[in-house]
Amino acid sequence: MRKLSIDEKIMTGIRNRDEQALADLYDRYHRIIWNIARQADPNHSVCEQLVTHVFRAVWTKPQDFMHHRKLLASLIDCCRTQLLFLHNKT
Repeated sequence: MRKLSIDEKIMTGIRNRDEQALADLYDRYHRIIWNIARQADPNHSVCEQLVTHVFRAVWTKPQDFMHHRKLLASLIDCCRTQLLFLHNKT
């Protein structure tokens, strides 16, 4: 039997509505997401919106982040997609 990765354990917790799992995910990846957001838009408020959006999306639709690819890649894609959306609104 294959041992679950840390990301798989976290996502299983999130799928089961475990708030600590979301906190663990945030602690693990928020700096990376923040840096990607900041590279694209140095506005502090926009960066906060992007980071919040990514982790809210994971909480509300965890199934969208449980692909056969790295979780971090899915988080980055979510951030970049929202960034494009925000920039197209202005």
